Order: sequence, then C-alpha cells, then structure tokens
Amino acid sequence: MYKFFVILLLILILLNTCMGCTFMVAKETAKTIDIILDDDPNPEKKKKILEKQNKAKEFYCSKVDDKEKCDE
Repeated sequence: MYKFFVILLLILILLNTCMGCTFMVAKETAKTIDIILDDDPNPEKKKKILEKQNKAKEFYCSKVDDKEKCDE
C-alpha cells in the first residue's frame, strides 16, 4: 500500500512539473508572436503567423470546451 502512494505522489509531481514547463513555453511563444507582429515590417510574415494562430485556435477549440477563448 505504501508503494502505491509513493508511485502516485511521484506521478503527480511529474505531471505538475510538465504542466509548468508547457505553460512557460506557451507564454514565451505568445511574447515572440507579439514582438514579431508589432515590430516586423514584412506583411507576408505577419499574414502567415496570423493564419497559423487561427488554425491553432480552431484546433484548441475543437479539443477543449473553453467558452472564454472559443466564443470570440
């Protein structure tokens, strides 16, 4: 029984660590996209980024029921 709780605790720690890393990567990606969209003079690059961003939003909304982000 003790072994089960130890394994469960380790799995929970691992999941929390991975979620934190995912959040940091998403945050940095959003910052980079904002910098490119604000500073870059190349309109074609901006158009491609916005198209990919829309596709990513569609994919996210198809997988997750997030009314705040998907009803916009």
